[in-house]
Amino acid sequence: MAKLGADGKTLGSLIETLKEPAEAIELRPRILTEEFRAYGDEVVDELSQYASVQPGWKIAGDNREGVRIYIGDGWFLLRLSVHDPIMPFNAESDSEGGVKPIVEAAFEFLKRFEKLDLSCFEEYLLK
Repeated sequence: MAKLGADGKTLGSLIETLKEPAEAIELRPRILTEEFRAYGDEVVDELSQYASVQPGWKIAGDNREGVRIYIGDGWFLLRLSVHDPIMPFNAESDSEGGVKPIVEAAFEFLKRFEKLDLSCFEEYLLK
């Protein structure tokens, strides 16, 4: 902060050139097993393998948690919660209406996992 002040800048000036996505969503499917960590890790690992062979999908190289995949004009991130049996799913798109196809593509993969409660995906996709 001292260096920013000396340069006549503020904390806000560091992010002023960043743009907001046209759309963003977070869904939080529950993992329906006591062994939620192992199951969540399995989902993330299989998603990584699946994404690596999907046309138009690109796995981000800077993943620090879960897996981030660029698709179309946006991306999604699926990760395992640190403490709870949930897998937060975040998606963003640079165009109006761009998140829904991203969610649909992820849902097509995720619905093979019987121990994931994907009702939040189903509710979103029915809107």
